[in-house]
Amino acid sequence: MKIKPKNQGRCILEVDELIEMSAWRDQEELVKIVNDSGASRKSYNEWLFPDMQSAEEFVLMYRLKYED
Repeated sequence: MKIKPKNQGRCILEVDELIEMSAWRDQEELVKIVNDSGASRKSYNEWLFPDMQSAEEFVLMYRLKYED
């Protein structure tokens, strides 16, 4: 996951892990997790967060909860 700053304090979260997943079910689960965060989806693997802090918090919580 990469966070890219945008204008007005917003940022884009690029979720490279989505492209690397081979199982459709795993992809759907990851999309649901990010969508549930309140971010708006902008493309296949990018979501817009209202600020850098919310994106960083999402990445931290995701890694703590779902990564090995």
